Amino acid sequence: MSHLQVEFLQRLTINSRHVLKYENVTLQAKAKACVPLPELLTRTQQNCSSDAKSDPKLFRDALLVELLTWFKNDFFTWFDAAHCNSCNRRMENAGLGVPTAEDVKYGASRVEKFKCSLCGATDRFPRYNDPEKLLETRRGRCGEWANCFTLICRALKYDARYVLDWTDHVWTEVYSERLNRWLHCDSCEAVCDKPLLYEVGWGKKLTYVVAFSKDEVQDVTWRYTKDHKETRAKRQLVSEDWLLQQCDRLSRQLQSSLGYSQRELLTLRLIGELAEFLLPPKVKAGEDQGRISGDVNWRQTRGELGLLKKGHKPVVWTPSENELVTGEFCLEYSASLDKYIRRSDGNKLTENWSNGAFEAQSIFRKLEKDWGMAYLARTEGSERGCLSWKFDLSSTNLAILQVSVSCPGTTFEDGEITWKICCTDCEVDLTGSKWCVLSAEMSRGRGDNAWQHTQIARQSTKELNQFPLSLRIFFGSLD
Repeated sequence: MSHLQVEFLQRLTINSRHVLKYENVTLQAKAKACVPLPELLTRTQQNCSSDAKSDPKLFRDALLVELLTWFKNDFFTWFDAAHCNSCNRRMENAGLGVPTAEDVKYGASRVEKFKCSLCGATDRFPRYNDPEKLLETRRGRCGEWANCFTLICRALKYDARYVLDWTDHVWTEVYSERLNRWLHCDSCEAVCDKPLLYEVGWGKKLTYVVAFSKDEVQDVTWRYTKDHKETRAKRQLVSEDWLLQQCDRLSRQLQSSLGYSQRELLTLRLIGELAEFLLPPKVKAGEDQGRISGDVNWRQTRGELGLLKKGHKPVVWTPSENELVTGEFCLEYSASLDKYIRRSDGNKLTENWSNGAFEAQSIFRKLEKDWGMAYLARTEGSERGCLSWKFDLSSTNLAILQVSVSCPGTTFEDGEITWKICCTDCEVDLTGSKWCVLSAEMSRGRGDNAWQHTQIARQSTKELNQFPLSLRIFFGSLD
């Protein structure tokens, strides 16, 4: 066996054993106790459709989305660098330290050291690999996030597996009984079922992606790439036959104590998954989004800013059949829910601020967990952010009669938000226009946090029924 095969097999074996920790009943009980399940069930009831409320399998998938949101916003914290409490500033990386016996006990063979450049204070960050310890520390980067989240999924009886990307990322997959397939779940990004996020959004050049569970070790690379031929050409570490044999051997070992019916169910599941891999997936909405977890400079160094560099695919709102009858379009947005509600068309909801925006340059949604606030802001380090929404009647014989807007903006220091509403060649008076654009430009501010000194639609995360940003348009015939 070559040294590359030895290293590859070692990595497969270590992770296939690691995931068995999630099956400890006592540990699962401890993890479940951390989850505010009644609150998440209530949120699911409030946010899911009437179909989901009557379909247990659909409701279970909807609960998974709420679990992801809770984990990112309320439970776990991203760690970039230690913070000096005396100087109230970010510490600088000071290399690696020596793990203590306590560190090693919880799987932290790597310890990062930090030092304050002003007062000389030091701190250390052990990279714990023990999911039980992570229930206590509740911080880390993607490895810690996926490790802890996968445990919590197992504690709630989801069939979950830990997914390792050889190009340096980790996430979770959860099996959907409703869809009869595995769902990609990234707790760092709070996204579900967006497998092309890394290749399309982050710009990753994937090679090997392997999933580990108590029952199997499975090469799932083909779920995460839209160009199978190009990806296969990059897989040079081991042969495809060798990898298939090793995954199959490890899976058989894990299933050795299972009964015939359980093994048969897993085999049928695997056949369905392999059939899914035959055709490259197509890009879905939201999969072209750049990475949001981690310091902006760190993400930029890794080349994972995605849409923050590439720009945004424009969304244009046009009248529905209901709106053509009433002659009114009313769209509102809530930063706390990160949803649009279309009041004029049966209160239809659209997830994610970017799925309703016409223009979006250097914009993201900020959640302040400590203060319990949410808002839209320009991205960290950017001098200017632009955001706009467009309504278009060009496909009809109607025109705009009147426009009413509510544009809540909050500024600090000398931060500046400039709002405009315009049509082809005019501002303010839109009567007779076929389309209009409501836009906001955020700029200025002071210091390292200048990006945070301009905020749109700022509101409490407890405000679940308020949609402060509003665009209301009346239209009809000018005759």
